Amino acid sequence: MNKFIKQLCILTLILIVASIFARNILTIWWPAIMGFFFIVSIVMFYLSEKAKQKDMRKFANFYMASTVIKMVVYLSIIFFYVINFKEDGKRFAITFLAFYLIYSVFETYKLTKKDKKSYE
Repeated sequence: MNKFIKQLCILTLILIVASIFARNILTIWWPAIMGFFFIVSIVMFYLSEKAKQKDMRKFANFYMASTVIKMVVYLSIIFFYVINFKEDGKRFAITFLAFYLIYSVFETYKLTKKDKKSYE
């Protein structure tokens, strides 16, 4: 878990630097969005690891259910923001989805990389 958090911090620092350079195309909420995904990634990785230790079937069910729930919640957040703040809606949606994609790919990679090692 500590290794995951350290690597997540490195990823986040890289994203902060990149976001500073790209701030003209990002929403003003990019630091909050990044912080949100940082925390969600830690929580989901922890819960996934706990589910994996109990039973792989429970892990698979948990992972699929959590992915669907996250997508519904995230799309609801984007929809709410776009409806209420039309002038920044497009930038918010793009920023939110970009960070979602980056953090989700990282989280999934770390979960599956660990699985591959345990099967070898």
